[in-house]
Amino acid sequence: MTDTPVLPETMKALVLHGKEDLRLEERPVPAPGPGEILLAVGSVGVCGSDKHFFHEGRASSDVMTEPFVMGHEFGGRVAAVGPGVEPGRIGERVAVEPLVPCGTCRSCRRGEYNVCPTQLFHGVPGAEGALQEYVVVPAGNAYPIPDGVSDDAAAMVETISVSLWASQRGEITIGDRVLITGGGPIGLFALQVAKARGAETVTVIEPQESRRLLAARLGADTFSSLDDLAGAVPDGYDVLMECTGVQQVRHSGCGLVRPGGKAVFVGVGAQDASVPMPSVIEREVEIRGVMRYRFTWPTVIAGLAAGRYQTDELVTRTLPLHEAHRAWTDAPAGADVKTIIRIGSADA
Repeated sequence: MTDTPVLPETMKALVLHGKEDLRLEERPVPAPGPGEILLAVGSVGVCGSDKHFFHEGRASSDVMTEPFVMGHEFGGRVAAVGPGVEPGRIGERVAVEPLVPCGTCRSCRRGEYNVCPTQLFHGVPGAEGALQEYVVVPAGNAYPIPDGVSDDAAAMVETISVSLWASQRGEITIGDRVLITGGGPIGLFALQVAKARGAETVTVIEPQESRRLLAARLGADTFSSLDDLAGAVPDGYDVLMECTGVQQVRHSGCGLVRPGGKAVFVGVGAQDASVPMPSVIEREVEIRGVMRYRFTWPTVIAGLAAGRYQTDELVTRTLPLHEAHRAWTDAPAGADVKTIIRIGSADA
């Protein structure tokens, strides 16, 4: 740990004012309240939901009504603490869980805090995100990370958590055959999690060749479309992890699940969608949704420390905060998997 740093009075923040209207602004550095910390932000991952906010002004049921700061995949270093927080935490490197439940509703009392109906979520309307130099978060949401875990990996704890929770919803276990539709960051981490949980076969469907090559290096069988599968697993897959949200992919994928298997919907897509009812009813394919995650942060951080997840290979573009708008306006020069905005360095 270090001595209390001298904090600036103002900071840079990337503020979304409306559809395709991002502005880099000067803002006062906020002060942490009781039970809170002030985080000097390190790296921030760009998520598909951020792209929906930029282009559409909404992501699923979260609708933008006033300017806000995006960025829900992040970590950094504790710069200051509020009343009731141990001062020794100043200087600590952390990864932040952005989900803030109420803690008192029936869902929270049952331990199902990820479906808390009044939860806040840093980086969506209602709670400021991390595309700024400093952000205030609850101290209990900031998990210490070991020195061997990089800033970029700390930002990806959130993404891995989605994949881990999806695998837990699918109850993936030793010997399972798993089909993953979509080779983006969540799909590629879902692949790694499934392999770590003992899956016998993991198949990834992804149209982009660069992503398929990466999935193959991570141990998957790969195909460019579901049409190419044609009898690859005649008896069907034990678990489908649908990560695209594309209606036709979701519909066709359900038909490839074995009788009694599970279809786990991770990708959101359209507000309404159909499923193949013969598969669901006559073959008893069980459909399970995924709402973010719960109780995943310690497991993911331990997995990163043990080298269980490959993160560096997924980072295909890095941008500083003053160029962060390019994550939404410019196509990457090469392969496109994960863009990271590097705001500060918590590694120092």
